[in-house]
Amino acid sequence: MSERAGRVRPASTRIEALDLRALFEQHYASIWRLLRRLGVSHAELDDAAQEVFWVAARRLRDIQPGREHPFLYGVALRVAANHLRRHRALPPLAEVEQLPSMVDEGPSPEEQVATRQERELLDEVLGRMPIDLRMALVLFELEGLEVKQIAEIEQIPVGTASSRLRRAREEFSAIAKRIRAGLAAQGWTR
Repeated sequence: MSERAGRVRPASTRIEALDLRALFEQHYASIWRLLRRLGVSHAELDDAAQEVFWVAARRLRDIQPGREHPFLYGVALRVAANHLRRHRALPPLAEVEQLPSMVDEGPSPEEQVATRQERELLDEVLGRMPIDLRMALVLFELEGLEVKQIAEIEQIPVGTASSRLRRAREEFSAIAKRIRAGLAAQGWTR
C-alpha cells in the first residue's frame, strides 16, 4: 500500500460526508426554525441546531433514506427539551430595562472596609472610656436619647446626666486625639 493510498478515505466515508453535507443544507433552516418555535433562546439557537446535526453525524448510518426529516425533528425535540430544562434551572436573566434597578446602591467594598475600620476605632475609643461616661455618650450620641431619658434610665438627676455627657464628650475627644496621634506615628492616614 502506498503512502498516498493510506491517506485516502474509503469511498463509504466520502459518501457519508457528502450525505451529511446534503442533509445539513436541506434541513438546517427548518431545524433552526423548529428549535426557535420550541422556545430555544435566540442566543442558543445556532448551538442547538449544531447539536442536532452532531447527533445526525454520529448516527448517520441509522437514518433511513427518506426518513431524514423525521429523524432530525426527533433529535431537535430532545435537544430543545434539554435546552429548556437547563434554562429553567438557571436564574432568570434580566431585561435590559431592569439593569439600572439591579445596580447595587450599597457601599463599595472599599467603603465597607473604611466603615469597618471606623467602627473598630470607635469601639477602641469607647472601650477606653469609664463605663458611666461611655453609657451617657452612647445613649445620647449613638442611640439618640434625650438627656432626660438618660437620667431616667440610669436613675440619676438630669443635671448629673448632663454633666456626664459633657465629660464623656471631652474624654472621647482626648482619647480619639491620642489614638489618631498613635496611628499617624504608624503611618496610617484617614
